[in-house]
Amino acid sequence: MSKAPICRFRRRFHRRFRSRVGPLLAVSLLGACALSAGRAQAEPLATSRHDGVYDRFDGDLDLGLAVGAELGSAGNAAPAVRASAHYFSIAGVYLGGRIEAGHESAPSLFSLGVDLRPLFVPRWAKGYETGPGLLDLTLDSLSLSVGAFWAARSAHDEERGFEAGLGFGVPLLARASGPWLEARGLLRYPDAEKREEAVLIALAWHGFVTTPFSSRSRL
Repeated sequence: MSKAPICRFRRRFHRRFRSRVGPLLAVSLLGACALSAGRAQAEPLATSRHDGVYDRFDGDLDLGLAVGAELGSAGNAAPAVRASAHYFSIAGVYLGGRIEAGHESAPSLFSLGVDLRPLFVPRWAKGYETGPGLLDLTLDSLSLSVGAFWAARSAHDEERGFEAGLGFGVPLLARASGPWLEARGLLRYPDAEKREEAVLIALAWHGFVTTPFSSRSRL
């Protein structure tokens, strides 16, 4: 068989391939590119929901304000308030207060100190996300506090001392920002009195702000 018919067959095959298969291949490639682009846009969205941070990096400062009641060995339940500020939800400071609400109520008190949340960074750094934001945020909220307090026993009698606390919170909307239900156990050691135990139950609100110290604010 001569080489001429073979050459003509190859040329006809190439022309038919380009005319019929070529457009299909181009459409397939365009479809693949569109699908890849869609996945690329969807991945950041999914990652932001399941990255273990749960929007806590929306700002570098987590501000919280809690209002509730304190029950303890110093007297009947008394209204209490607590404000806190944590840098990147890790370490921060707190201010607390208790207001005397009657003759049998615990006396008014003011406290301040430092507060540490030790679980967030190790869990997030190692990627130990359980999936539900409610559970992760509750575990991460475990906090240890150490500070000082001043209490007014009477108009002319004050006491001061050292206090330590252990607390946690439950995000009611399964988000880092928004309403939380918080509980905290406290041990207070006055200078001249016996130890006092107390439990604080409060409804809190947390929000995030960006300070001038954040790299994002300098962009």
